[in-house]
Amino acid sequence: MGIEVDGDKARRDNRGPRAGRGTGGGRVRHTAPTRRPVNIPSAYAAGYEAARARDPRLAEAYIRHTTIGDPLADAVIRDLGSLSPEEIHDTLAEVLEGPEVSHHGVPDSLLAFVEEAGRIPGWFDGKRARIASQAFLRNSDIVLAALVGGSIVEGFSTLISKSFRIRGRLVVAAIRRLKHNGMQLVEQYLPGGMEPGGDGWRLTLRARLVHAQSRHLLNGSDEWDRERYGTPLSAAHILLAGAAFSGRLMGHVAALGGDFTRDEREAFVHVWRYAGVLFGIIMANSVVNSAPIIVGVKAPPERRKMARTVTQVSRELIGDELADSLRFPRRKRKIVPWLRFRHRARRTVGRMLPGLAAKQNQDRFEALMEFASFDEFEHSYRLPTALHDERSSDW
Repeated sequence: MGIEVDGDKARRDNRGPRAGRGTGGGRVRHTAPTRRPVNIPSAYAAGYEAARARDPRLAEAYIRHTTIGDPLADAVIRDLGSLSPEEIHDTLAEVLEGPEVSHHGVPDSLLAFVEEAGRIPGWFDGKRARIASQAFLRNSDIVLAALVGGSIVEGFSTLISKSFRIRGRLVVAAIRRLKHNGMQLVEQYLPGGMEPGGDGWRLTLRARLVHAQSRHLLNGSDEWDRERYGTPLSAAHILLAGAAFSGRLMGHVAALGGDFTRDEREAFVHVWRYAGVLFGIIMANSVVNSAPIIVGVKAPPERRKMARTVTQVSRELIGDELADSLRFPRRKRKIVPWLRFRHRARRTVGRMLPGLAAKQNQDRFEALMEFASFDEFEHSYRLPTALHDERSSDW
């Protein structure tokens, strides 16, 4: 808080002998803190001016966060830097999964990181979380389709994609990323998943640390231009990804025929607000082409056919302008209206034939578990060890 002493005005002010007076008899006047100037990375300059014309406050808040990382997680990465991947895994597993122990030798930064994450904000409503869980499980196949075809791809309209292009190994990374996203999404909406110590909670913290490690590697590289791009994997990009995976995702779900009510949509976003989900993002075309592999379609002809379908669904969800910039092919036949009709018809038939509906629900849940199953990495806390992913140890 800025403080100015106006001695002349104080001498003219006879309201009380000592009220409001500072050292030397001058009256203390409190002024608003001086706002620091906005540091605009050059790659954002044109977009910032366009955004200010629409919403100056939001534009300024976003651009300020392009130069901020994640101070708590970044401190953990600095303190774990001398450990091997196995030692990092053991240390993180002890703190995130182990019983309450002395944590002797565990860095204070890691303990502070976990302690902060363990405090449930007062605004979080467990009842709304349960509403979101029920709606998600009822629409899980539609939500995942909207995630892969819409929300993840929209993330590539930001400069966050540059971080992942530099790190490389796009196809392998895309498969891992989609699996992580699917696994985290499922655990996030299972009952208790986001409670401290729950699987969704742990996966979110792991994602934060992966991003922090990637940010550390990029910051130390000559390949990243901070003056042009700001902070790699910045808070602005992570927060924007959270919006894409919550509000924007609900829009795509509705387009595909999901039956979330207004209250359920708000509950879904409510859980994301608490989670502060820190998803990683990779190249759009890599995600689209990796989707068939993840759901078990491995034969090249079938995989190409399914990739074409996913690409078309994505185009219809994200719009032609962004799809053209990503060089998605154009096709005359629309798919989303058919999917919307099919999903609505399924619900209608389910109401008429409860037995069939129960089987469909079971099949959908099993498919969800298969999509999210990633045993190799599910309980791993290893982090990338090199800037370029092909040189990194497994993580």
